[in-house]
Amino acid sequence: MNSCSAGWSLSAPVLFALLLCLGMLLMSLWVTRQRDFPGRNGFALLHFAAIWWVATAAAEMSAQAAACKIFWASMAWPGLVATPTFWALFLWQYVNSENKPLGRRGLAALSVMPLLAWLMALSNSWHGLFYLPDTGPVSAEPGAPVRYLHGPLFFLVSAYVYLLVMLSVGVVLRAAFLGQGRHRLHYVVFALLSAVPLAAHLAYVHYDWTVFGFDPTPMSFVFVLITFVVLIFAGRMFDLLPVAQHLLLKVLFDPVLVINSRQEVIEANPAALQLAAMKPGWQGQRLTDWPVYGQQLTDLLAQSVASATPPLLELQNPPRFFEVHRRLIERSARVGNFVLGQMLYLRDVTQPHLSELRLSQALAVSEERLRTISRLHEQVREQVLHDPLTGLFNRRYLDEFFAREQSRARREDSELVLALIDLDHFKILNDTHGHMVGDEVLRAVADFFETSLRSTDVVFRIGGEEFLLILTGLDVREALARVESLREQFSSSAIMTKAGPLTVRFSAGLANRRVHGEELDELMQAADAALYQAKREGRNRVLLASEKLPL
Repeated sequence: MNSCSAGWSLSAPVLFALLLCLGMLLMSLWVTRQRDFPGRNGFALLHFAAIWWVATAAAEMSAQAAACKIFWASMAWPGLVATPTFWALFLWQYVNSENKPLGRRGLAALSVMPLLAWLMALSNSWHGLFYLPDTGPVSAEPGAPVRYLHGPLFFLVSAYVYLLVMLSVGVVLRAAFLGQGRHRLHYVVFALLSAVPLAAHLAYVHYDWTVFGFDPTPMSFVFVLITFVVLIFAGRMFDLLPVAQHLLLKVLFDPVLVINSRQEVIEANPAALQLAAMKPGWQGQRLTDWPVYGQQLTDLLAQSVASATPPLLELQNPPRFFEVHRRLIERSARVGNFVLGQMLYLRDVTQPHLSELRLSQALAVSEERLRTISRLHEQVREQVLHDPLTGLFNRRYLDEFFAREQSRARREDSELVLALIDLDHFKILNDTHGHMVGDEVLRAVADFFETSLRSTDVVFRIGGEEFLLILTGLDVREALARVESLREQFSSSAIMTKAGPLTVRFSAGLANRRVHGEELDELMQAADAALYQAKREGRNRVLLASEKLPL
């Protein structure tokens, strides 16, 4: 640093560079406080690297001695290489909606090349392979810019930087290729912005193009960052799209739309597009311009007030009814939550014959999905809970329900009985009368159990003609008597079918958690053994699994 004893000059370009450093520091601090900013970590690290780069450039511009300028040019290399490194990291995190902190190993790996470039530049006086010996000021005037003649190590590091920039361009071009409409347009803008520093550096190295007499590359990166900040605050698209696009469940059968604060439709799932018969180019259109239901839905959103009952969207030709559930998409800030837009979930309630239990369960699942979407970074899992023929719960829901009831029974030390039921001679019935009549019988069995069981009992269809009852709060003798009563009641009445009245009977096997095991597989195995014993003994009977009952 003795070479810097010639003094410093606080010129307008130096002040400008220092103001840029201050602005980037404030922006990086703001970014670190944004909980739901995709690529937040890469963006913050990018700012700190750019601050280093611009600050050393300011020191180089301010220094009066040529040796001091060369020293600060060498000091710039950690920021010079780290800036495109973290730019590539940020774009990768951004297009993939990654918001996880960068681990120590990852940060160390990304820091290797910036540190190596720094060592190469600082040790140039020993090897002369980074800046050639003829590097020097363009004139004898104090503070004159230095004309750098570059050696092979410089071009090696530059090739690495070019590779990072090309990687950044490739990342956003891939996102643009996979996107559509306004998504594609914004990613194309990102690709163009990523190419600006590359063009500036090429112009500096090969055509001696400078800004204030110095390398324009750091200023070009600052321009890119400022442009990105403007895009953030101008349209809010970059806050909203990565979150909504990745969390939206495109496989939902019900229509789902995401709109921004200007009532423009940013994302919609296939069901919403099909309902409106939308063609390509729909992204960015105002909700009021959507055919079929856009204007009516907009009116409902404007009129709706806080209510336990969601507003009803009614469509004609053919008549369809949708409950409109809305959830705000928010981003946390120091002064409170900032509303980016809202998600609209149109729940199809056209079929009035759904049972109250099915409606309440479907609403619970839908509400869970909506709560998950409103948290922005969790994905809602699709779950089919009901058998399409009978409307009963299916085997997929059995594991979840049993786990909950098992925990409750253990906690309260209460009874839990499982009854496995199979219709007698159902194959003969199918072969004699056909599968259409067999389906009528299965639906009648489902209706019988739903209307005959207590509200605390649950029935599942787990196979072709196999049903499963979970009885709570009854000891095994009471449960045995209860299922026996159901068997007598069922076998004493005929089922009306297209083939006429049919008498159907069933056999059942019971297992109790206190005697036959705590796990579902253990209980089903015990109940299945009792069921087959009932079949062997002549069918149309209810048997308890062969374990000895407690006295």
